[in-house]
Amino acid sequence: MNNENRMVKVAYRGYFDDGTTFIDQREQPIEFPCVAGWMPPAFIETVRDMEVGETRRAHVSADEAYEERTDARILEVERAKIPADVRLVVGEMVNLEQPDGQTFPARLTALDGERAVFDMNHDAICKALNFEITLLDVYDLPDRRRI
Repeated sequence: MNNENRMVKVAYRGYFDDGTTFIDQREQPIEFPCVAGWMPPAFIETVRDMEVGETRRAHVSADEAYEERTDARILEVERAKIPADVRLVVGEMVNLEQPDGQTFPARLTALDGERAVFDMNHDAICKALNFEITLLDVYDLPDRRRI
């Protein structure tokens, strides 16, 4: 079976080498085209040859998993600009919201009376990733030539 250039529906769990889960999409499967660039290469390579109902594991090395950690994703906010009723705990994840309503997950890394520091770098940056993938469905991509 070759699923390349077809739509696939998968349920999967992503976990680090120590077994800690960083994403669990088993209850909410995702659909995407089995095309390079949609998921890490090792993920696509694994799904490419799977049969519906089959479960496989894939390993993604740290150098191909996510972009590099960058200081540009560290955000310092004046404490006075954060509503007093917002519960902030160093080490916990929060959703930061832009004026347009778009949200971004971030980890609070420092907090004092003057400022709060949020790290928007993904926890998976610079770490090897593992995936346990179950292929649920495969179907042809829509024909885009039809208008």
